[in-house]
Amino acid sequence: MSEPTCSQRAAASVIFDLPGYDVLEALDVPCGGRRVVVQAIGRDEGCPDCGVISTRVHEWTRQRVKDIGAGGDGTPTGGRVEVVVRKPRMVCAEPACARKTFTQATDQLPSRARCLTRLRTAILHAVIGSGRAADEVAVAFGVAWWTVQAVVLAAVMTLPEVDDLPVRFLGIDEHRFRTVRWFRDPDTNTWKRVEPWMTTFVNLHTGQVIGVVDGRHSSAVTTWLDARSQAWRDRVEVVAMDPSATYRSAITTALPSASISVDHWHLIRLANLMVTSVRQRVAREWLGRRGRATDGAWAHRMLLLRAGNSLTPRAWNRLEGVFTHDDPTGELGAAWGVKEGLRLVLASPSLDQARDAKQRLEGWVKDADTDETTRLWDTLNAWWPAIEVFITTRVTNARTEAANTAIKHIKRTGRGYRNNEHYQARILLRSAHRARQHRLTSQGTTVKCE
Repeated sequence: MSEPTCSQRAAASVIFDLPGYDVLEALDVPCGGRRVVVQAIGRDEGCPDCGVISTRVHEWTRQRVKDIGAGGDGTPTGGRVEVVVRKPRMVCAEPACARKTFTQATDQLPSRARCLTRLRTAILHAVIGSGRAADEVAVAFGVAWWTVQAVVLAAVMTLPEVDDLPVRFLGIDEHRFRTVRWFRDPDTNTWKRVEPWMTTFVNLHTGQVIGVVDGRHSSAVTTWLDARSQAWRDRVEVVAMDPSATYRSAITTALPSASISVDHWHLIRLANLMVTSVRQRVAREWLGRRGRATDGAWAHRMLLLRAGNSLTPRAWNRLEGVFTHDDPTGELGAAWGVKEGLRLVLASPSLDQARDAKQRLEGWVKDADTDETTRLWDTLNAWWPAIEVFITTRVTNARTEAANTAIKHIKRTGRGYRNNEHYQARILLRSAHRARQHRLTSQGTTVKCE
C-alpha cells in the first residue's frame, strides 16, 4: 500500500488555500455569503519591540477581515466570504521589554490590517492590471473606495527610484489632464484662464512613464531633472521632444551633455498644417468664400496631406486634377511640393543625403514664395541641429505619445480626477505594469501584478 508523500491538510484548508492558515470552521450566513474561521498554523512569534520569540499565549481573540470572493450564485453577496481569524495574543518572554503582550502578525495579515494580503493583491491587479475604475473595484470586492485607493498609493511607494533606472533615451511631452478653468484674481478682480497641463517623462527604451510634474513650463522640467542624481543625468544621451522652445531651453540647462532629437511626426504635421493654410487662403482669395464639397481642393483636402510615395495611380490623377482646376496661382502645388521635400529630408538615411535634400528644399521654398512656406522653412532651420540628431539616432517620441494615449484612457476610466496625487499614482503604476508586462512577455514569462 502506497502512502502519499505530500503534506496532509484538511480538505477545507486545501480548498480555501490561505497560505499559513488552517480552516477551523466554515458555514453559510443567513443573508448570503460564507463565514470561514481560520487560524495560523504556527504560533512562534517575535515581539515587535525586542524581537524575542514567545510561545506563551495570553488570550485568544477573533478578528473579522476582508477576503476575495469564492464560489457563490453570481449575485453580489453570493460569493462574499467573511473571514474570521482566530489570533493569539502572546506574552513577551523578555521581562525587561516594555511591551507586555502583542498580537500575532503574518504575511497574509500584517499588524493592524483589515484586509488579507491576497485581497489587496487582487485589488491592485484589478485597478492597475485590468485598468478598472477604483469605484467599480470597490463595489466588486465589497470594500470602501478609500481601501482601494490606499492599496494603490501603497503600491506607488514600492516602485523603484528614478535614479536607479538606467535611462539613455528620454522622452518628454505635455498632457492636459483637465478642462480649462476660470478663476477670479483677488488682486485685480479679473477673470483669468487656467489650462491644467502636466509634463510626462518617459523612458523611451521601455515606454515607462518615470515622472509626472504639474505644468509645462521650463522651471517644472528643470526642477524635476535637477532632483535626479548627477550619474543619472550623465547617462542620458538623447532627449526626444516636440518642437517646443520651452522644453528645449529646459533640457539645454539641466542636461547640457544630452543631444536633443525633434520628433519627425510633429514636423510633418506642421507641413500638413502649412498646406491646409495655403489651401484655405487660396479659396478665400480666388472664390471669396470658404471651400465647399463641390470644390476639388476641399473635396480632396485629405489627399493633399497624404505622403506622395503612398499614392496610387488613381490618387495621383485626382491630385493632378486639383492642381489643374483648383490652383489658379500655383501656390497650392508649390506648398504641396515643399511638404514632400520636408518628408524627403526627414527620410534621408544619412546626414549627407539630408543636407542635399535640404538644399533642394530651399530652392522649392524660394520658388513657392509664400508666407506659409517661409515660416515652415524658418522652423526647419531653427530645429536643424535636433533634426540631424534624429536622422543619426532615429530616436522619436512615439513611445511618449503612446504613454499619453494610455494616460487618456486612465482619465476616461475614472471620469476625470480632482486629486493630482491620485491621478499621478495611477499613471506611474499603470505604466510600470505595462512596461513589466511587455518585458516579461518578450521573455516568455507569465505576468502577474505585484
